[in-house]
Amino acid sequence: MALKQLIAGSLVLVCILCGCGSENSSVKGYDGGSTSNVAGSADIGSAAGEQIDPPLDESITDADQQAATEQPLSGLVICLDPGHGVTSANRQEQVSPLSSETKPAYVSGAAGNSQTEEELNLAVAQLTRTELESLGAQVVLTRETQEATVSNIERAQIANNAQADLCIRIHADGADDPSVSGMSMQVPAGSLLGTPEIEVPSAQAAEIILRALTEQTGARSRGLVQRSDLTGFNWSEVPCILLEMGFLSNAEEDAKLAEQEYRQQIASGIVEGVCRWAELVR
Repeated sequence: MALKQLIAGSLVLVCILCGCGSENSSVKGYDGGSTSNVAGSADIGSAAGEQIDPPLDESITDADQQAATEQPLSGLVICLDPGHGVTSANRQEQVSPLSSETKPAYVSGAAGNSQTEEELNLAVAQLTRTELESLGAQVVLTRETQEATVSNIERAQIANNAQADLCIRIHADGADDPSVSGMSMQVPAGSLLGTPEIEVPSAQAAEIILRALTEQTGARSRGLVQRSDLTGFNWSEVPCILLEMGFLSNAEEDAKLAEQEYRQQIASGIVEGVCRWAELVR
């Protein structure tokens, strides 16, 4: 009898040391988390409470996990400036911090048969923001509504204050000749630039993004155009480019720019270009 009691006591001691039968025991689940009450969990153990050890991969480090989840545009700040806006305001502002010359602070955009430019610019900017944010970028818009009183200096200052890695001004064009069509990029240049260091990186970004845009949309490229007279460029302290998406004065291009599918193609082209540019500058 004493021997039987000794054996029984030993078995109880072994179970306690091994944790068998404890309701508070826990094991790591397959997602790396802690799963309690293992005996009652159908996906961790059997009905009898059998414990299944999770697979271990000691080669996976925290750095590996971070790299796997990091998005391609994470850490970048992109300012999108949908040009123009509906406003009754009327005043002049300095064209450059280096000049006393003034220009109108608010200018009406082009118009086509299907849309106004301020409406088109905002719609494309919003589509672009959605895609950029899905890839991890922080996006700042200079306006969120059709009715907006934001001067060209203020648009530049929004990007400056956000310390944007790149400011993309979104516009559409117009011409007296209705046959003119195509996309172009305007870039800062000249002696009126308050921050001349932005000239080279702006041109680099413009070339890359314009190429991606024309590949995505099939639009004709009109190339890069240097501008020394744009207030938004001259007051910018960060790389800044201005996209002309097409000509609202061209009936065919105007109709295409009114299509949601084509607007989305433009947004996707901008984002693809930003991704290519980011790979070079990082």
